[in-house]
Amino acid sequence: MVSGNKQTTHMSNTIFLGIVIDNSLSWKLHMEQIIPKLSADCYAIRSVKPYISHETMKMVYFSYLQSSMMYGLIFWGNSSYSVKIFGYKRI
Repeated sequence: MVSGNKQTTHMSNTIFLGIVIDNSLSWKLHMEQIIPKLSADCYAIRSVKPYISHETMKMVYFSYLQSSMMYGLIFWGNSSYSVKIFGYKRI
């Protein structure tokens, strides 16, 4: 696209403050970014579970998993792809 004497390009997605926003607002790309991180966090928690107390386990959960799941939830939480994270279907 040309605007005056400047050329602009169309981008299909962008990352803003760690949230992947695509041009259709489907949130699929954002979910594809979050899922591997959550998987790695689950592995880390399972690995340390035998060695730490229940209270420490809760701190690890809240600092890793919950913070990753909740970041930007107000934007992408209502998408159809959120079932991949939370495991429930909207009614």
